[in-house]
Amino acid sequence: MTELFRIFRDGIAVVLAIVGQHEYLALFGIVAIEEAGVPLPAPSDLVIMFYGDRARGDLVSLALVVLTCAVASTFGTLIPYLVTRTYGDAAAHRIAGWIDVDPKKVDEWEERIAKRGFIAIFLGRLIPGLRVAMSLIGGTAKVPLLEFSAGVFAAGIIYWSFWTALGALFGPVVRRLIPRAYIEYIVIGIPVLVIGYLLFRYIRGRRRRASAGHAG
Repeated sequence: MTELFRIFRDGIAVVLAIVGQHEYLALFGIVAIEEAGVPLPAPSDLVIMFYGDRARGDLVSLALVVLTCAVASTFGTLIPYLVTRTYGDAAAHRIAGWIDVDPKKVDEWEERIAKRGFIAIFLGRLIPGLRVAMSLIGGTAKVPLLEFSAGVFAAGIIYWSFWTALGALFGPVVRRLIPRAYIEYIVIGIPVLVIGYLLFRYIRGRRRRASAGHAG
C-alpha cells in the first residue's frame, strides 16, 4: 500500500510539474475537455479568470489566454458535433441527457441552425443555456464542418475575452476565490474523473450482460 501511495504521489508531482511548465497546454486541456461534455470539478469560466488575473497588464499574454480558449473550444466541441452528425438525433438525445441539456431544445433549434449555419452557431454559442447544445444541434443539422468551427471560434473569442477581462480587472477577488492549488487539483482531477467514468461504464456494461445471460 505504501508503494502504491508513493507511485501516486510521484505521479501527482509529475502532473504539477507539467502544469507549471506548460500552463497554456493545461488551459487548453481544461477547456477542451469541458467543451467535449466531460464535467469538471469547477467551471472553466473561473479557471479562465485565474489566468486573466495572472496575465494582467500584459496584452500579449491576455490575447494568448483568449486565443488558447477559443481554439480549445473549437477542438472540444468537434467531438459531440461529429458524433451527432454521424449518428443523428438518437445520439444527440442520449448525449444531451449526459450533459444536462434538454433534448427538446435540440429538436427545436435543429431547423433554425440548418437554415442559418455559421451565424446561428455563432449567436447560439453566445446565449447562456444554448452554448453546449450548439455542439449537438450543429451535428444533427448537418452544418458544414468549416461553418461550425468558424462559428464556435468566433463566438469563443468574444466569450473568453469577457471572462479573461473579468479576471484581469478583479484580480484580488479572483485570487481569494481561486488559489493556485485549486487549479492544480482541477488538472489532477480530470484524468481521475475520466478514468472513473470509463470504469463505471465498463462495470455497468458487464453487469447488464451478465443479467441478460442469466435471464436467457
